[in-house]
Amino acid sequence: MDLLDLLKLVVRRWYVAVPVVIVTLAAAVALGSAIQPEYKTAATVILVPPTTSQAPTENGATPAPGNPWLRIGETAMAQAVQISASSGESRQKVVAAGGDSAYEITLVTRSSIMTVEISSDTSAKALATVEAVIKLIGEEVVAQQAKYKPKAGEEISTQVLDAGLNVTPSRSNVLRAQIVVLAIGLLFMAAAVVAYDAIARRKLTKQVNARAGVRGNATAGSAAVEPRRPQPPLAKPMGPVNKPAGRDVGDDEEPADATQIIRINSTPVTANGHSSGTNQQVSADYVRAPDTDETILLTAVRTPRPDDNDQ
Repeated sequence: MDLLDLLKLVVRRWYVAVPVVIVTLAAAVALGSAIQPEYKTAATVILVPPTTSQAPTENGATPAPGNPWLRIGETAMAQAVQISASSGESRQKVVAAGGDSAYEITLVTRSSIMTVEISSDTSAKALATVEAVIKLIGEEVVAQQAKYKPKAGEEISTQVLDAGLNVTPSRSNVLRAQIVVLAIGLLFMAAAVVAYDAIARRKLTKQVNARAGVRGNATAGSAAVEPRRPQPPLAKPMGPVNKPAGRDVGDDEEPADATQIIRINSTPVTANGHSSGTNQQVSADYVRAPDTDETILLTAVRTPRPDDNDQ
């Protein structure tokens, strides 16, 4: 079943799909009202190189050990600070300062600029988080260089470009939750429609098979119980009507004109269906069996008698 077939099925079973959609929409609206919006802010910090350069050494003198981060560069140091400030221990420090652990530090490509993105459930907590993270970055920069004991003016410092004091509410979390609810509701609606259609088809098939079985049993029973209708009695031929002069025709021989008299209850009948005692006999136009209402149609043929030729 592809998407088009599923859409056709949903349209055909709309009375199942519509209630599920209504319940899904109601759940999405209720969830949106229950979830509080997030408060977001962003701060920007840059690592600044030292303001003074290292003094040149005298001829043949060995240069005194200095700050290696000056040779590595501010960009590499920004990457190191990003890793250390995003660790679990650093996040615990931010939480202990009253902030939220849901922050993210990113680097601007090929630069020593760090951006801190913060999301919190309250505005005050967001401000406390941004302050704690900016302080943590400054402490990490100092700690990374402290072990080398740089001289004054020979160390990398931090500068805050944006303190992140502009906290704005955001309903992106509410929208994400509602989208999830709608997706689950649509999947449940499709499953309900497909399941209902399968059950309805199976039930309809059982009903059709049951009706076909009942009809077959009724037909077989009526065929077994129905009595056989009696057959009407057959009229018996009573012999030749006329014998030609000078020739004897036996009982087993067929008469010349094959015209016979049909008797019912041993009474000759005429063309009009009434008995007649005259010498001129004809075959019956029709006869009716005495015990049934079946009518036997015969062709009326007038059979001349020898006396007619004499007249």
